[in-house]
Amino acid sequence: MSQQKEFGFWRSLFWPIRKHECAKVLSMLSLLFLLCISYSILRNLKDTLLLNAKGSGAEAIPFIKLWGMLPAAFMATWVYTRLCRIFSRKNIFYVVIAGFLAFFLLFAFIIYPQIDNLYLTRFGAFCKDNLPAGFKGMIALVTNWPISIFYIIAELWSMMMLAVLFWGFANDTTDVAEAKRTYGILNVGSNIAPILGGSLALFATEHLKIPLGFLHSSEWGETLARLMLVVTALGLISMGLYRYITSKVVSYDEKPAAKNEIKERLSVRDSIKFLSKSKYLLCIALIVLGYNIAINFTDILWKEQLKRLFSNPKDMLNHMNTVTVWIGVFATVLGTLFSLMINRLGWTFVALLTPMMMVTMAIGFFSCLFLGKSDLASSLIFMGLGPQALAVYFGSMQNALSKAGKYSVFDATKEMAFLPLDQEAKRKGKAAIDGLGSGVGKSGASLLYQAFIIVLGSVSVSTPYIALLLVAVFAAWIYSVFNVGKAFKGLNEPVKE
Repeated sequence: MSQQKEFGFWRSLFWPIRKHECAKVLSMLSLLFLLCISYSILRNLKDTLLLNAKGSGAEAIPFIKLWGMLPAAFMATWVYTRLCRIFSRKNIFYVVIAGFLAFFLLFAFIIYPQIDNLYLTRFGAFCKDNLPAGFKGMIALVTNWPISIFYIIAELWSMMMLAVLFWGFANDTTDVAEAKRTYGILNVGSNIAPILGGSLALFATEHLKIPLGFLHSSEWGETLARLMLVVTALGLISMGLYRYITSKVVSYDEKPAAKNEIKERLSVRDSIKFLSKSKYLLCIALIVLGYNIAINFTDILWKEQLKRLFSNPKDMLNHMNTVTVWIGVFATVLGTLFSLMINRLGWTFVALLTPMMMVTMAIGFFSCLFLGKSDLASSLIFMGLGPQALAVYFGSMQNALSKAGKYSVFDATKEMAFLPLDQEAKRKGKAAIDGLGSGVGKSGASLLYQAFIIVLGSVSVSTPYIALLLVAVFAAWIYSVFNVGKAFKGLNEPVKE
């Protein structure tokens, strides 16, 4: 029986869930909501802390992504595999989330009130006097080590709580037929979560009154502590909801966590060798690489402008939370319209949405940056905003649209591009492209940015070179979309092209 005949047109579109599945889907959706809302709060907070730490700025971001996040991801994976040998699949969720929450409370109420005494100020001053100016980002990471550790742990929430634990739990308790009907709803829920996360963070910073002055001497310290209490409360509710799901809704055994089947991974060399045999797969790889390189480059430049515009970290955090709300709004709208656009306008049009939105906003962003440094700066006033403020708002809009596009249409069109392939090409192609996209794309962009900063001395001086590289990246990305779209149509995919 087809899904539409079973549920009717509108229900098959918005709620293809059988009656006996409602409790499971609603409780899983609520758990995903809570975890995504927490990450929305943590993501903006970690960036605000890093950008406003002593002697730090956007220069620190490419260094921490490569030298902090990459080793931390390997370490987290190693720790998780050791925990799997000790705890059951059901209980490992409690252990990991409790560890995260304990660290966040420790940071907010013990570490941060004493943070000036913990900074390696003398070591930082020594390095600053003896190393080139381009090492400012790395020096800031070491000097402000408590902030660096918070940044890394907060970012690991996405990897461990969402990618590993939640989706691992969902995959263990959902069969393929059910997943086809329910995972779309979960994905829409994850797109809506940033709206609630950003709004909740704005409410907590402006209206939540918890007297914490006895611990923190600054308003920003109190804001940090309030947000960590909010994240802790969300985490505790998540633990209670998880207990309800595993005891009342689904059957989840108490055996030690089995070692998951390891996804086939190819080395960078083998990936390039395999992709070079197929122009179709190579173009998909260029699309994924294009997004990861472009978002990393533009994100750092945008955060550098945030640092320049907002001297108060609370104001910066509020602005980033507002951007998060709009990411959720745009992602929800695009995700809702995805099926309609694919069927009416074709794969190529939908796949072009993300790069074209980024290109449009990048033109405004870089125009404001370059004109702001020229003699025309005084004449570039729009609605009372100067060049720097305009650059921030163009960058904010690009950040919102690009991430919303990633969550709603980019990933979906990328996965659709694999459908016409045979099983071997699909399996090896995905392994190669996912490895190159997430590994080489992100780490390579950070490494290249580090080279610019070390050689030229700062993010702002490297801006023209980044702009030129982005022109090449966007051109290759768009060219690849057209090539994949043409081949996609020729492979007799039933979707209208």
